[in-house]
Amino acid sequence: MKKILPYIAYFFILFLYACTNEVDDLFDVPAQQRVNEELKACKQLLTSSENGWRLEYYPSANQSYGGYVMILKFTDKDVTVSSEITASPTKSVTSLYSLKSDMGPTLNFDSYNRILHYFSDPDNKGGAGLGKGYEGDYEFIIQSHSENEIILKGKKTKNIMKMIRMETSGENYLTELLNLRNSITSVQGILGYKGQINGKEISITMPSDRKMSIQVSNNELLNVAYMYTLSGIQFYQPIEIGGKEVTGLDWSKEHTTFTYEGKNLEEVPDPVYPKYLKYLGNYTMTYYFGSTERNIPVKLVNKTYNASNKLYELQGLPFPLQVNYNTEKDCMEILTYTTNDYYVAVWEITGSATLSWSTGLGLIGQLKTGTDNVYEFVDNGVWGSKIARGFILWSASGEYKGFGGDSRFQYIVLTKTKE
Repeated sequence: MKKILPYIAYFFILFLYACTNEVDDLFDVPAQQRVNEELKACKQLLTSSENGWRLEYYPSANQSYGGYVMILKFTDKDVTVSSEITASPTKSVTSLYSLKSDMGPTLNFDSYNRILHYFSDPDNKGGAGLGKGYEGDYEFIIQSHSENEIILKGKKTKNIMKMIRMETSGENYLTELLNLRNSITSVQGILGYKGQINGKEISITMPSDRKMSIQVSNNELLNVAYMYTLSGIQFYQPIEIGGKEVTGLDWSKEHTTFTYEGKNLEEVPDPVYPKYLKYLGNYTMTYYFGSTERNIPVKLVNKTYNASNKLYELQGLPFPLQVNYNTEKDCMEILTYTTNDYYVAVWEITGSATLSWSTGLGLIGQLKTGTDNVYEFVDNGVWGSKIARGFILWSASGEYKGFGGDSRFQYIVLTKTKE
């Protein structure tokens, strides 16, 4: 009997093991079937919308850059994407997508799409800079869905984003959206808005990065990311003011201001704006190219005016020159900057003729003694022991001459034309 017992125990263990495998198999097959059925249902839903889906896309884990509209139209294998970021409602790009199972069903945009991957491309110099870009998502967990709405969660950022079934064409939607967005962003010369929301006094400042600061009754500061909609702006998530949830603000084109529950907010004038405006107009730009003096008619026009950037554009040269307004010194300033093709670099000219495109270096326009319209551009004092006396167009391969005209500008003077 003692000899038989070990064999009985051995066969009992084998029996349990076989039963365990059988139970696992019974559950594995239906589970996989359920996953496959869910993926099939998701694909049917994605492809069922004739006009596609509106994705409310927020890059960055803390929504640092606000939200953007993307229109996605699906076939069995492809997705065609258009967006407000192109500023062209008719522009679209088609690429591949897939549905997979990973922590639930996931929607993945596998092949590069220059619109859809704009915010997730680490080679994008915008956002956090080269190597990071805007730190956005291109893979999403499908958290839930109904006939007209799909809730996504970014795998990287964890941001919750919605896809909403489109009732009109993407081109029509984006055209209307861009018109309203331009109406909002074209307002200049104000610091923000003030008024009442749900019985609370509020004041709003709006930087240019689609994030809004709302001061509530002098004791609470709310910072919220937002995106543009057809009626105004929508917050990333609702905020509470006066005991009620506020999901966004409407925009009145007629009164060029935000509204809440039909009541207009009041604009807060920017006292700096008139100072910025006084430099706009026609000039003669005098400079030297080598030993040759140039006298070129140019025009200084408004480019950008908001809380973080106050810029002009100088037109009339072979290229558009960006000129800053220095708020502290109340003057024009030519600062170093980079484009995709070239740098605008400050240049010593004399001595070692050093040049640099380090941030903050530049030339300020000082009013010439005894005049009221002649501005001499001199070093802004940031370059340490070196003195900038002009600027030069530069690139990774040396002096940039892609515009076909002058690329060196020495001893610059702007003389404003008197009306």
